[in-house]
Amino acid sequence: MQFKHVTLEIDGPVAVLTLNHQEVMNAVSMDMLGGLAEALDAIEDRRAEVRCLVLTGAGRAFSAGFDLKAEAAEGAISVEEWADRFQSDWNIFLKIWKSCKPYIAVVHGYNLGGAMELSLLADVTLASSSAQFGFPEIRHGGGPGATMLPWVVGMKAAKWLMLTGLRIDARRALELGLVTEIVDDEELESRSLQIAQELASIPAVALKFTKLALNRTYERMGFLSAVDENYTISTVMNATATYREQEEQRQQMPLKEFLRNRDSGHEEVVSEQL
Repeated sequence: MQFKHVTLEIDGPVAVLTLNHQEVMNAVSMDMLGGLAEALDAIEDRRAEVRCLVLTGAGRAFSAGFDLKAEAAEGAISVEEWADRFQSDWNIFLKIWKSCKPYIAVVHGYNLGGAMELSLLADVTLASSSAQFGFPEIRHGGGPGATMLPWVVGMKAAKWLMLTGLRIDARRALELGLVTEIVDDEELESRSLQIAQELASIPAVALKFTKLALNRTYERMGFLSAVDENYTISTVMNATATYREQEEQRQQMPLKEFLRNRDSGHEEVVSEQL
């Protein structure tokens, strides 16, 4: 099945959902979010048939994050629009959290920003040895988004990654608990399907209630409330003069040049302990 910048393939009990806008390394745009919402709804409509889902990206990357070029082309966005947009985006992402089916995020190449938060909602994350993870938004004055990282890694690592915007490689991501397993690039697809088949062989009702119990544990600790408040903070951040200045720069120069200037003087990829 084809959706806007998203494809969905169903083979027996396993569905594969692929972010597919390779020209921009699967950067998440409003169009892609609409396609993702439709694809996730289509999966839930086939509740009895599909038992496990693989979420991946086509081409060179899982996703380079939210589409800064498309955002810049929109011009200035009001606070009210940012508030609505953040809520809408999170409600789409949350479909993975609320689903009774296990999700496997399969990451290669870049997995940055909002796309990384999408992958964090998956129940299992496989990464190729080439994968890179990070939240670079702070370098152009962007807000912290859902700020899911503290729920997955320790406080010091979460603060260091989000305050610096640096990227880490797959090995360091595994050490921090962001990744379940590292797989060689050429084996990534077959390994993800193997795990999906293993999960699909477990009684569906057991998967459903075990995932519910695990998620409820985090919800009782305030996970969903914290995310809502963090998106409010992001709304304020994206309305600041600093963010608007950065937005004007993105409008006035090619995106690659903007990103080079933004990241100049910062560390590239970290593999050692933080």
